[in-house]
Amino acid sequence: MHRVADCFGVQEYDIVVREHASELHAVALRLCQHPADARDLVQDTLERGLRNLDRFIPGTDARAWLLTILHRLFIDRCRAKAQGQRGDVPVDFLEERLPAPVPEALPRWAAISLEQLRDALGRLPEAFRIIYQLHAVEGRSYIEISQELGIPKATVGTRLMRARRRLRELLEPEPTHAGVEGMEGWA
Repeated sequence: MHRVADCFGVQEYDIVVREHASELHAVALRLCQHPADARDLVQDTLERGLRNLDRFIPGTDARAWLLTILHRLFIDRCRAKAQGQRGDVPVDFLEERLPAPVPEALPRWAAISLEQLRDALGRLPEAFRIIYQLHAVEGRSYIEISQELGIPKATVGTRLMRARRRLRELLEPEPTHAGVEGMEGWA
């Protein structure tokens, strides 16, 4: 058993979540086959992870821990759905009465071209660009980047967060009206 003092804090959890949010969403979308259900599953996963943060053992694979939570929640939902279905109602009867799903608009980041991304990466300060490329393109861990560049692991996380923020600013089209519509994809 580990001590609570050895556990991740909320700030470290936030960094881990930001690092793995897109992968969690991709896995959830593959499992659920519907974007709204996938977002709900990811949200519930992150909420359960935060509630059980004291159970996470520092030094273990946070990505695997979050994916395990996501898969278990998905299985629980499938079981609950299977138990809640009535066997005496024909499927055709239900399909005829259900409205067609409303197609969801693509998030704003989906319209960004590879050329725009390359241009934005070129406009990042070198310290941020190097860390972003090592992590996002080459798939290196914070520790590997830290060792290669001779900087603290926390600095890697901070620079990566700032690089992502700056990329978002460079790539995000100007909103046509007030609000943060479509920003959920940037998490």
